[in-house]
Amino acid sequence: MDTNEGLDLEGLLFSIMDEFRFMFFPEKWSSSFLDYSKNEILALLYLYRYRNANMTQISEYINAPLNTATGVVNRLENKKMIERIRSSEDRRIVQITLTEKAVKHLKEEIKLWEAYLNKIYLVLADEEIAAAFNIFLKVKAVLTEAKNPEISEDRKKKTVKKITIE
Repeated sequence: MDTNEGLDLEGLLFSIMDEFRFMFFPEKWSSSFLDYSKNEILALLYLYRYRNANMTQISEYINAPLNTATGVVNRLENKKMIERIRSSEDRRIVQITLTEKAVKHLKEEIKLWEAYLNKIYLVLADEEIAAAFNIFLKVKAVLTEAKNPEISEDRKKKTVKKITIE
């Protein structure tokens, strides 16, 4: 039996969108990130977290081909947010790091995000926080599986077999 039988999923979707539409209005967030693409923001956050990276690492993190990542890094370099540093031992090795301007900018943005998260945290009980986190993980798993069905098939194939040892 389908557990969604009788459930108006379209109505639910629009109800959620109506309740959370304010999240998509720029005036609710800092406008400074509106000048950046999703991939640029992801690259900046990766560099903030890990301090430096090479092009392959950024490409893998933003889930984009190397030529796309190169364009992202070029635009960030033009905006004076990152800099490329060549290795003194091997000029072919290039590390990408944040500029002081970028570090300051990201710290301000993260402080804003933390303030929003703190407000949410203060109105939720510990059980609600745990439940919300578990729901988030389940939703993420479903969306990841929907995007990459081969991952789901690989998980189904990898079963543990019990072997009796005599």
